[in-house]
Amino acid sequence: MSTYWGNHAAVFITFTKRYIRILVGNRKHQYTHAIQRIIEDGWIDKSEIIQDEQLVRALTSVVKQYKLAGLKTYVSFSSHELLLRSTKLPLSIPVEELKGSLYMALGESFQLPFQDPIIEIVGTEEVDGEREVRALAVPEEGVNKMVALLKKSKLRPIVMDVPFLNLYRLFQEQFHLTEEQNILLIHAELDGVQLSMFHNHEPVYVRTFTLAPPTEYTAFESRTGFQYIEVPKEDVVFTEHMNMMKKEIERLQSFYQFNLQQGKQKIDTICLAGDHPHLVELKESYSDSEDINAFLLHKQSWGTKTGYKIPDSFAELVGLSWK
Repeated sequence: MSTYWGNHAAVFITFTKRYIRILVGNRKHQYTHAIQRIIEDGWIDKSEIIQDEQLVRALTSVVKQYKLAGLKTYVSFSSHELLLRSTKLPLSIPVEELKGSLYMALGESFQLPFQDPIIEIVGTEEVDGEREVRALAVPEEGVNKMVALLKKSKLRPIVMDVPFLNLYRLFQEQFHLTEEQNILLIHAELDGVQLSMFHNHEPVYVRTFTLAPPTEYTAFESRTGFQYIEVPKEDVVFTEHMNMMKKEIERLQSFYQFNLQQGKQKIDTICLAGDHPHLVELKESYSDSEDINAFLLHKQSWGTKTGYKIPDSFAELVGLSWK
């Protein structure tokens, strides 16, 4: 299960355009609370924090209510600016020096569209006498802004990861994914989708795009204080979402097969997660396919120690706690 959670209480948190989501765990690796608060329009845009003070006030209220102040906090950092880049480096460079070499190559052989990135290497392989290196990069400014927000809210951020890696851990465990599978992971929220491709258990492609917001929705709060949004399933915007996602999936299948794999392999597994209300229909659209297996993180057995079922939309936080 967890390799870094340790024997201490912990907070696992993520922000979407619509929600603050928090999963709380105790010293025994039991989940104690699944907390969701609605974020008002304009507080976050494309994963960028716009209204710092409002978010701090909302999060501080949760921290105070559930007595989370000072707890070690693990963040699932969803950023539209997150990039996966590949480059080749000489085999003579020691593995432990690869990240430093990428920083040295910034602006020259290793190009990024933003300054001052934070870089993490997620995969390497030998290709034609060189080492191909795949690295994730996010703007340091965005990370610093998130860390400052959490600290102002009396939390103690110590580890940060990204949603598609957190989700992949769950799919790999739940559905026994193998190195040989060519996987497209679709993380679909109400207002955006993150698409990632995996082979040999390593990410090879990542892209995030925005979806048109629902034309109408209603906000609710349960007796336990869990806040959520309901959108009429017949909302016409969902038809646009489905068409866009199916079109993008077809495009990526072709891109993966002919650009990334030179025609040797193709996507054979689709994994779906998120809170988009039409994920079940999207999965079912592949039910008759002989070439593609589709899996949905749905109706799993995650729950708190009191037996409360943790919503499927918290899967990336469960995956974060499994790191």
